[in-house]
This record gives sequence, structure tokens and C-alpha cells, in this order.
Amino acid sequence: MDLVTVLAVVGTVAGVMSVVVALVQGRQPREPAPVGDPVPPSANGARRAPSLTTPDDSPRPAFTAAHVAQALHPPTGRLGQIHGRRDALELLNSRLAAPDGHFQVLAGMGGAGKTTLALALAEGAERQGRSVWWVSATEERSLLGSLLGLALTLGASPAHVEEARAGVRNAADVLWERLETESGWLLVFDNADDTGVLTLGNASARDGSGWLRATQAGLIVVTSRVKDQGDWGRHGVLVPVPCLDSAAGARILQDLAPHAGSSAEAQTLAERLGGLPLGLHQAGRYLGSPFALERTFTSYLAALDDRFPLLMGQTTDPRSGVTQTWELSLDSLAAQGRAHARPLLRTLACFAPSVDITSTLLDLQVLGDGLGLADMAVRSGLEALLSVGLLELGAPPDPDEVASVAVHPLVAAASRQHLDVHIAATAARALQVATGRLRSDAPEDWPVWLQLLPHVRSLLCLPPAALDSGGLAAIAWAVVSSCSALRWSGAWSAPETLTSDALRQAESLGPDHEAVLCIRYQRALAALYQGRLGEAESQLSGILTAQLNTLGPDHPATLATRHEAAHLLVEQGRLAEAESACRDVLRDQLRVLGPEHPETLATRHWLLRVVGERGRCAAAEAGYRDLLRTRTRVLGPEHPYTLMTYNNLGLQLSYQGRFAEAEQMYSELVQTRVRVFGSNHPYTLQARANRASVVTELGRVQEAEEELREVLAAELRVLGEEHVNVLDARYELARAVCAQGRHQEAEEELRAVIDVENRVLGPEHHLVGDARLALSKSLASQGRREEAIIELQELLDLQTRTLGPDNQRTVATRDSLAAAEGSGT
Repeated sequence: MDLVTVLAVVGTVAGVMSVVVALVQGRQPREPAPVGDPVPPSANGARRAPSLTTPDDSPRPAFTAAHVAQALHPPTGRLGQIHGRRDALELLNSRLAAPDGHFQVLAGMGGAGKTTLALALAEGAERQGRSVWWVSATEERSLLGSLLGLALTLGASPAHVEEARAGVRNAADVLWERLETESGWLLVFDNADDTGVLTLGNASARDGSGWLRATQAGLIVVTSRVKDQGDWGRHGVLVPVPCLDSAAGARILQDLAPHAGSSAEAQTLAERLGGLPLGLHQAGRYLGSPFALERTFTSYLAALDDRFPLLMGQTTDPRSGVTQTWELSLDSLAAQGRAHARPLLRTLACFAPSVDITSTLLDLQVLGDGLGLADMAVRSGLEALLSVGLLELGAPPDPDEVASVAVHPLVAAASRQHLDVHIAATAARALQVATGRLRSDAPEDWPVWLQLLPHVRSLLCLPPAALDSGGLAAIAWAVVSSCSALRWSGAWSAPETLTSDALRQAESLGPDHEAVLCIRYQRALAALYQGRLGEAESQLSGILTAQLNTLGPDHPATLATRHEAAHLLVEQGRLAEAESACRDVLRDQLRVLGPEHPETLATRHWLLRVVGERGRCAAAEAGYRDLLRTRTRVLGPEHPYTLMTYNNLGLQLSYQGRFAEAEQMYSELVQTRVRVFGSNHPYTLQARANRASVVTELGRVQEAEEELREVLAAELRVLGEEHVNVLDARYELARAVCAQGRHQEAEEELRAVIDVENRVLGPEHHLVGDARLALSKSLASQGRREEAIIELQELLDLQTRTLGPDNQRTVATRDSLAAAEGSGT
């Protein structure tokens, strides 16, 4: 052997041994001191490999293949109990047993358990007697050293290895010449989160001519956060590694902290942690410590929001800490020139985690304007975050929509630790723009409102200190629009929590800020629509006083409050006051808004309702027919307002005894409301109750009873037992029961209704009078004539005083009293 060859062999052995020693000691090989002339660039364009030699002269142990084997041995000591990965392991084992030429990429977000899954595969492969090698793919130099060391142990020529180290020979060819002579092996590239590390010369990870190649000799498995198939090419097969379901997550927690609580409690915590194995292990190890402040799954869950950085960030290794691991992905993207992914993720983390952020919110221009980015940069940032698993694709969009995305709950919580005013304001603005593009009174938009609602709630949880006045106002206006949409869609109780949270968050804007007054207005309407009339009256009075002082009497918001105050008087049965109030606000609306503005038409609606309730039914009917034509033309035939007019027109027909006409109208209305609103909307149920009322009058009492029992069961679920609609349905049910001769049952139901109505509506309300009149008929039918007469006399005195002697209700009571008194003569 000539001197040159001897020196090459010695240099190679020494260089590889330095890498092995560095790997075993957990450090990177030091950069060598130059020896002799520099090696010229590779003729084949291969990337120059770093030298594997070391300049120190300390004694070295004899080099053997065992050193390399030890350095490349999978660290299976880290492996704990595996839960929830059986299907993935079976798939990988089948591909290990019968390689098909593709390498497998275990792809998922940081902390999803990719390395754990690969370790489980490696341990099983070793038990089968297979050769298993494990290399870290986090840094080019150590990867090169590891793979050249592997080539040497497999019998590669030391001279070829040295030439590869020097960049004269293609290093991947040196390795693959030996790998292809072996069979049944497993080679794992762990943490290949930067595919550039796998690039060798001009061969990238996707080319199939570098370190990663198609082979049937063995199986290559790569663990990576990169989920884009395009980065791996046609020879790579993505094996998604998702988060665990709550049951598997609970088993991990109970393995690590067996005394911290029940399986159900562990499952609740696992759900909050989003099934992320990294988070589950971190929580379990903490709870398993004898020095933990929180000792149970429940107490840990309660402390998580307040102490998230401490509970999820205590680690010295960035890859093993929830609050740090995803920063590595963002750093990698920044190194690739995609630094804008970081502020974009933090903006999206303001929205609700694990909930689709739909195209309504993913407005590229709005997000770009807020973050100072071009539209294309926002698009690129979304794609980058998807590629490393920091965003997940949501439900498949419609063909003409942008895809939706979702943020894992722990990614969101970790990102919110970096929240600033600029980021929060961008999210708030995106929400305001999204809600501003929807109509609260359009049924076709209601599903979109429901998709936005979790994000509205999420932004209400942002600390006020993280929001400037513009951000606070943007969220407040989004809440106002959302509450209006909820009310129209029939979710009458939902605005209560939203408005309370919004008022707390927006407190620094001041009590007279227009958005704050509008939130208070929405809270008052929530009380009104749920039947808490006294509470609504007090709130509307305070709002109107503030609006008159700050906005003036002609401001649309002031007119809206005056309109609802008049509506409230109608619901309270204060009909004379209500008529006067409706006429006053209508006069100003005609002047300021015009005769066909929806709010002007709404006031006309309530004015006509008062006219009908006060006994002028023919005038009310004529007015409703005209209003119906106008609303149909201006708003459309199926607009909620138009259908309200249709409902009240049927009511006027009933008051005039035209029950067959009313039944036809109500039957058509029920069909339309079911189609437009759904079967459980309060307005749909109300129309069914109205139809059943006229069916009773038409003598089909059993049919009416069956309908009313169905309506009542649904209304109790939707509205609660003291809502006026529920009381009205109970009243109509008692009438149907009485008409079938079950007078005592009817009496019991009517007395119960009167008791609640007296408390909720007050004894002078005309609906209480309706129930008392029905009660008197039930008493008379049972032969209790004197009791019936006393009830009718008291009711007649009350109605004469409150409704007037000519009101249809007063006339009906007077006729019933005369009949009762005459029956005893």
C-alpha cells in the first residue's frame, strides 16, 4: 500500500472516530484545522462535506464498527407506554416486512409523538433481529458524519468514505452502494424538520437521488414537521401523526400520574390539551411529581389558563417544552425567508382553538393590512404554517371558498403568550369586517354566524390590556352584530353572556361610547325577548337617557331604542301608552329614515298590533295588508319581518271570527317558517300554536290538543316555563281540553297559568284576562255557576277600566256574564 493510500485510510478512520466520539458524548465534531492543500470543489457539483478529522492529539481508543453501531442505535430507553398508535404501527410494520420502494414520512406538528412512534417501530424491528440505525437529521454536519460512519461499518472503502468527506465523491452514493447489498433493515432520520438538511449537492429530499432514495432492500422512515407532499417527492409517502383521542390521552395521563384522579377527569384534561402527546406527558410528569402544587387532573385543568407558561414551559430542551417547541418551527420558517408566518400564527391564535377559521375570517387583505403584509405574503404564511403542522386544514370548503384552518389548543395558548396590541387589533379588525359583511336578519347567513360565534367568544377572552381602543371597539361592534343575529335566529338567551363579557372587556371605552351603548341595548333586548319585561324596561330607560345626551334624538340608535321601548309597552299590555309611543317614534322615523326603512316598517307593525288589541280589528287588518305588500316588495316575501306581518294578519282574522281564513294563513305560515327558520325556532312554534288555536274554534279539538302538546314540549326546551309564548300555549291547550269535556283538568291548567301570568305580566295584562275568561267557562261547565259569575264580574270591571267598554275582550266577558246570569233564571 503506498503512502497516499495509508494516509487516506488513517485520515478516514480518525475522522469517523471523531464523529462517533462526538455523537456518543452528545456534541458536534469540531471544525478541523486545515491540513495541506484545500480540497478542490467537487467535479460533480456535490456539496462539500465538512472534514471529519480533529486537530487534537489526545489518545484515541481503537476504532471499531461497534462504535458507529452504538452511536446509531435508536434511543429506545426514552420509549414509554404507547397508546392510540396501533393502526399506524401496524401500517409501518407491514411496510417494513414488505418494502414497496417508498420511504415513509411520519409527519405532524411538534409534540405529536412522531419520534415516539418511530422508536416503537425501531424497538420492534430490533426484536425481529433486523438491523436498525437511527440518525439525527437536525444538522447537516452530524448527519453526514453519521451516514458516512454507517457506510464504513457496512464495508464501504475507507478511501471512498474519505473522498466523500472531502466532496470529491457523492456521499449518498457511497452509502447506498452498501445499503443495497443489505436487506430487511430500518433506517430512521429523526427530526428532519428542515428538509434542507437532507439536501446533498444538487439533490434535495424530494429528488430521490440524495440521502432519501427508493429502495426495496429495507425501509427508510423520516420523522418531520413538514407535511407538504411536494417537499418529499413521489418516492415519499406521508404517514400523518395526528393528536390522540381523549381516551388514549387519558391513559397516558393515568400511566404517569395514577393517583391524580378518575378516568373521566383524565379524559377532560386530555381534551383540554388537545390530545397532544407532548402536552400530555408534560402534564402527567408534573402531576406525578411529589412536589407539584396541583395534585389532581381537575386542579391542573383549573390552573392551566392562569399558569400556562409555568405548567407547560418547564424544560431545558426546546423540543420537549410545549411553550418552546413550536418556536423552533417558526425559527426554521424564518430562516427560509418566511418570517411573516410568526405574526400570522399569533393573530390566528386569538380565534377559538380547534374550531374552523373559515374564509369569512381569512380575508387576506384584512390580515395583510393589519400585519403590514401583501396578500401573497399572507397566503404564503398560511401555506408555511400548514406545511409544519402549526395549522390544520378544516372542513372541505365550497368550490368558490378559501380553505378553512384550525389552530391546536396548545399552539393557540403558547402563541397567546406573545400577544401584543398590534396582533390583537388585527384579529379584532378581521372579526369586525367578517361580521360586517353578514346580515343578522338573513336566514341564509345564520349558519355562518354560528361558525363565527366561538371566535367572538374567544376574542372576548383577550385581556383588555392587550387591546387598544380601536381593538376594543372592533370587538364590541362584532358582538353587537352577533347578538342581533342570534336573536333573529331564535337563540334568545345566547346574547346574555356575550353582552356581559363584552361590557367587562370594553369598560375602558367609557359608559357613553356608542358601541358600549349598543351592547347595553342588545342586553336589554335579550331580557325583553325572554319575557323579563321589568328588567328590559329599566335597561332601555337608562340607555335612552344616555343616547339622548350623547347621540341626540334623531340618531338611528336612539330611534331604535325608542322603537323597542314602544314594543315593550305592547308586550306589557299597556296599550294606550304603547299606541302613543309608537305614533311618536313613527313620526320621527318617517322624517329621519323614510317611509320604507325596515325600522320604520317595524314600528308600523307594532302600532297595528296595538290597534287590533284595542278593538279596532278591521282597521288593523287593512293596515297589515298594506304593510304586508310593502314588506314583501322591500324585504322579500320570506324575510322574518314579512312573515311576522303575515302572522299578525292571521291574528286579526281570528279576532273577527274568520277562523277558516285564519287557519289557511297559519298553515301556509307554518310551512314557510319550518323551511326558512327550522322546526324549533320560536317563531315557527308560535305559528303552530296560533294554528291550533283556530283549529279549536273550528271544532277539531283533539287535533288541536295533539298539536299544542308538541308545541309546548318544544317551547319549554327552547324558552323556559315562564315565557309568555309558553304560557299562551298552555292557555290554548286548556281551552282544547275544556272543549273535550275535561273541565277539571282544564281548570287546574288555567289556574296554574293565571298564577304565573299574574307574577310575570301583572294582573291587568289582557292575556291574564283571556285565561280568567276561559277559567270562568270551565267553572260554569262544572255547574259552579256562582264562582263563574264572581270571576266574570271582577274581570269585567278590570277590563272596562283598562281596555274600555267597547274592546272585543270586554264585550266577550260581558256576553259571558250575561249568559251565566241568565242560565240561573
